[in-house]
Amino acid sequence: MLEKSPSKRDAITISTMLESKLICYEHYIAWADERITIEDEPELWLLELAVTRDLEAAIRVINTYVYSEPFEEFDYESCNDEYIASLWLLYKRNDISWAQFLLECGDYTDGDYARKDCEFFYYMLNDFEASDYSSSLEKSQQDKVNKSFKDVIDRVFKIYSELSLYKSKYRDMYKA
Repeated sequence: MLEKSPSKRDAITISTMLESKLICYEHYIAWADERITIEDEPELWLLELAVTRDLEAAIRVINTYVYSEPFEEFDYESCNDEYIASLWLLYKRNDISWAQFLLECGDYTDGDYARKDCEFFYYMLNDFEASDYSSSLEKSQQDKVNKSFKDVIDRVFKIYSELSLYKSKYRDMYKA
């Protein structure tokens, strides 16, 4: 994804990763800078993103681009699946607990469409809490979620891994 000019669909993925807090400005500023130097005529949103550190402002910049003319149709279920995959990666990175993962996934999919609805996550959370946070139940629930979302987890992880390289570049460039 990152070796070519980003499409609006690619931008949605980055916005979703920001919204979930899987990535931050250190991931995208060096990437946007590189895209600007590579492209003959970089898009305005890339120029703005390259100088935007604030998370909410970055999401606004990206979404303004995504939802502008020429308008495109997107499969919003797959966008919501990417949010679940981003939370999965946060869990695997030990940034959130299993209970928090299930709660946030349930809250996010409540009223929105994803391949699994909110009850999928809330029922697992209820069972997990009732088991007094059993590690064996956590493992079996992880397997169930991973099986259901494996393809999107792999896709988001690939993009996350690529953006993580830019995080290192950012830190090298700015000695952060």
